[in-house]
This record gives sequence, structure tokens and C-alpha cells, in this order.
Amino acid sequence: MIALFLLILVDSISATVIIPLLGPLLIEPATLVFLPDAALPLRNFVSGLLVAVYVLMMLYMAPVLGRLSDQWGRRPVLLLCGAGVLLGNLLAGIAIELHLLPLLFLSRLIGGATAGAQPSAQAALVDMGSNKARLLSYSMLFSSLGFVLGPVVASALSTISFSAPLHLCTLLTLIALVLLLASYREADKPGRKVDWSSISIWEGVRCFRDAAGDRAVRGLLGCFLLMQVAWGSFFVFVSIYLMGTSGLQMSLTQVGAFMSIMGIGFCISNGLVQPALAERFGMRSLAVAGLGLNAATMVLCLMLTSIYQAYAVALIAGITVNVAYPSIVTLLSDRVAAERQGWILGMVGSTAAMGWGISSLVSGALGGLGHALPVMLAAGLMAGAALAMTVAGSDRQSAGATAKARRD
Repeated sequence: MIALFLLILVDSISATVIIPLLGPLLIEPATLVFLPDAALPLRNFVSGLLVAVYVLMMLYMAPVLGRLSDQWGRRPVLLLCGAGVLLGNLLAGIAIELHLLPLLFLSRLIGGATAGAQPSAQAALVDMGSNKARLLSYSMLFSSLGFVLGPVVASALSTISFSAPLHLCTLLTLIALVLLLASYREADKPGRKVDWSSISIWEGVRCFRDAAGDRAVRGLLGCFLLMQVAWGSFFVFVSIYLMGTSGLQMSLTQVGAFMSIMGIGFCISNGLVQPALAERFGMRSLAVAGLGLNAATMVLCLMLTSIYQAYAVALIAGITVNVAYPSIVTLLSDRVAAERQGWILGMVGSTAAMGWGISSLVSGALGGLGHALPVMLAAGLMAGAALAMTVAGSDRQSAGATAKARRD
């Protein structure tokens, strides 16, 4: 179990460590590593493209790897994902040292394509058969820790060299792989083999088609997508709002503290609050409450008058969004059979990537019209997700979907 949690942590760190480095590598004139003679708009475009290729590859491949883990087994797919993350980090470090931008793009493609480690590891935890909600929440605790540690590692080690954070990620991934090889074993399933005829280059499209055809899953994934669009809009643009709004005008250091406190909220919720609440309340109730409270917290952001109020809101926002997140994931996991856990958890990762991609486009367009608009949009969408979840997660709908499946 430790090996699975460590792999989730390393996967999350590897996904986020490159983001703070893109500015000095491609934007800031004093530290440019790539395209030193190119115009700023081109460098900005390339910076965004480096993020986009990772997200797009993850969006497509996460459900593919999840389905493959259902057929082939969790362990080989986890080892494949870990090896891909290792290679991606290694190539990224070399690319930065040698100033090879095509190699950096290749590293991002490989890293995104094998970013299915987290959903596959979550499926392996579900297979263990103990408290599913608690294990999924703990898995998201390690994912949240990686989300917080990635930028910290990048900032701390970039004083040595811009490639140092990637080299550390390579080492951590290697340790996770060795531990996985040594300690993780899954129950053998006699006669299990991969049906390669059912997996094609269109597998990613098929996964979304299958999800759209399942009424209970479709509704929950739709709510989850709406939640991710809302949260992505808020998370990306709240710092711009806090720095630009009159009355606050927080400094970069203060905004960094705001984001760190939000990360602490993630960890508190996934490690303590959500598992404790899950012992007393149903997953649908927690999802609705978490989404609704998070929407209210976003509205509070528009009414702040002091930095300390902002820090309190950051903590509440981090806690409430991570009351909803594992609750929705658990609901989705409960909607499918044991042999499809890899697929549905892969769809969760893919849907999250899609949501963040949509939020970047929509909120980026609105951001030019006013700093508060993306935050207002996020609050409205999160409230909409809470309302939709009252129906999408209902037992009545699930029963209807089950009856239909039996008739079919």
C-alpha cells in the first residue's frame, strides 16, 4: 500500500514541478534557456503548448491505461506508468541542460501519456476491498501533497540549476518503482489476458462514448466535469484577482502564502475531514455539501477586505473542494463493477484534465474583461454542479440505470 501512495505522490510532483520553471525558461529575459531570439508572444505560446500537450495526452490516455489495467492487471500498468514518468523526468532534465526544446516536448508527451499512475493506483487500492472511501481520500491526500510540493521543489532547487528539480523527480520515481517491484503484489486472476482487439488507437474516444452511454456514470461525470471547470477557473485566476483588486492588492509573496494555505486545506480535508465525515454521511450528501460550500467560499473571495480574511478563505476553499472531490470519485467507483474500476478511475483523471483545459480557455477570455469575472463564473458553475449533483448522484437514478441495464 505504501508503494501505491508513494507512486501517486511522485506522479503528482512530476506533473506540477515544471509549471513554475516555464517562466524563467521561456519568458523572463534574464534567465531565458529556450528561444532566446524569439519574440515574447511566441515564447508565451510555446510555454502554453508545453502545458497543453501534457494535459491532452493525459486526457486521452488515462482511461486507456485504466481499461488496460482492468484486463492486463494493475501491477504491469503501474510499472509502465512509473517507467514513463521516470523517462519523462529524465528527458526533461537533459533537455534543460542541453537547451533542446524538442526533447522537452518529447518529455512532456511521454509524461502526459503515462500519467495514468494515479487512477491505476487508486483502482489497485479499491481492489484491496477495505474501506474504499477512506483509501480513495488518502490517495488524494498524497496527490494534494504532490500538488503542493511540486512548486516548492521547483522553487528551492532552481537556485542550483533549472534541471535540478527534474533530476530529483527522476530519483524519487526510481525509488517508487523499486518499492513497487519489491512490495506490491495483486491477487492473480486465472486466465486473465489482454483482449488487444478491444483496444485501439481510438480507445480514448471509446471510453468517453461508453461513459456517455451509461446514465448514472454520465450524470456523475458531467457534474465532476462542471466542478473541475469551476475549480480550474478559480484556482488559476484567483491570484490575479487578489493582486489586482483594490483594497487588497496582495503581493506575490502573499499570494504564494494564500496558495500554500489552500494546499494545507487540501491535505487536512483528504487526511482528516472527509474520511471522518464519510463515516457518518452518504457520499452524495457530502458531494452536494462540499460543492455548495465551495461556491459560497468563492463568493466570499469577492467580498474580502483584509489579507487575513483571504487566508481564512483559502483554508476553507481547500477543505470544501476536497470534501466533494473524493466523495464524487467514490460514487463513480460504486457505479461500476470491480473489473471496470481502472476504466472509471481513468475517466476521472481524463475528465479532470478536460475540465482544466476548458477553464483555461473560457476564463482566459473573460479575464481580459475584469479580474473578478473568472471568480464569479467559477462560483456560478460550482453552485450549478452542487444542484446537478442532487439529481446525478441520487439512488433513484442509479436504480433506473441498473434496471435498464438488466433489461438490455
